[in-house]
Amino acid sequence: MYGIREVLLTQVRGDYSEHLSAGDFKLDCSMGSNPYGTPPVSIPEIALRDLAEYPETDAALVSALRERFAPILDITPDMLVFSCGSIASCMELTRMCMVPGKTIVCMAPTFTAVTDDMATYEPAFKRVYLRPEDNYAFDAQALIDAIEENPGAYVYVDNPNNPTGQVFPLEDVRRVVQAARDAGSFITMDEAYGDYMPDDQSALNLVSEFDNLAVVRTFSKGWGLAGVRLGYTVAQPQVAAALHKVNVPYSKNSIAHELACQAIASGWALRTRERVLRDKPRVLDALAACKNLHVAHSSNGVCISMVYVDDDQIDLEQVFAQAGVRVVTCAGYDGLGKNAVRLNLHENVDALVELVAQVDELAGRAIASGGSSK
Repeated sequence: MYGIREVLLTQVRGDYSEHLSAGDFKLDCSMGSNPYGTPPVSIPEIALRDLAEYPETDAALVSALRERFAPILDITPDMLVFSCGSIASCMELTRMCMVPGKTIVCMAPTFTAVTDDMATYEPAFKRVYLRPEDNYAFDAQALIDAIEENPGAYVYVDNPNNPTGQVFPLEDVRRVVQAARDAGSFITMDEAYGDYMPDDQSALNLVSEFDNLAVVRTFSKGWGLAGVRLGYTVAQPQVAAALHKVNVPYSKNSIAHELACQAIASGWALRTRERVLRDKPRVLDALAACKNLHVAHSSNGVCISMVYVDDDQIDLEQVFAQAGVRVVTCAGYDGLGKNAVRLNLHENVDALVELVAQVDELAGRAIASGGSSK
């Protein structure tokens, strides 16, 4: 129609942000925002006075990030590319790498908004499924096998994984990146939830060694600034230079720059990680005590988890809604169905633990009634 690509007119997106439940809820555990809210930041008057000007300098934020990650990587200014959130970074990296006939190697399940965008280029997908018989644990060798079988493919991996919240060991990540380089493939490590994992597990440790690697980060999760839309890519200079050519100009606004610098100075992400390490095990323990609910392999320090029931006829999102908890259905994730949900941690852990028990009881009733979650 009028030159619009047909795939864009017919695509049914799996992105969960377009399919969230509406209504009133006791707890909102859906979107992957910081469970503890916004860091102690404010917009100074001088920043408001400068809004008439284009945001031409990244110097203060580059300096703050260099200091933040100095123990694991010497980030020079020509290694950083800023964007409107990590999703924009991932979309731009896809655009950088995509050509007709390209194959994309990725895991399933994985972040749906990225794979939805990839699908608009009509590539061939080689998905490496996390297996239910392994409780959806990461299998590095299966991913390496897929990379070796598809030389020259574009490889996308989110770590920590969305929706399971598991962190892949850095040594496994190194093996995957090495396999990609050996196969002539570029790889993006999407660390949108990376501020929840220890620095020594981040693929940032590998950037100086591998020229086929980009690491994506955001201020939306651990830093508690989802509303300002700021993400960034770290890669070797020649990769960053190529990425700049498909990067939307001025995509980092001046208010986001100011608030991100303040957030880093506050140490909010580090404090958040400490609280998650204290609170999430309580939720995992509550889920482990359930008769009907199961939780996929997950890491204690990451705020999201994937919860599922064995009966694939159960709409688990609706079961959670009956108990007053808003979650994300996993029906849009490749390899999963409506019997699984993504659960974000909530600062009211006591209430969440109590409601998990209620959900388990409701799920049991639904299973006993033959799969109806009503």
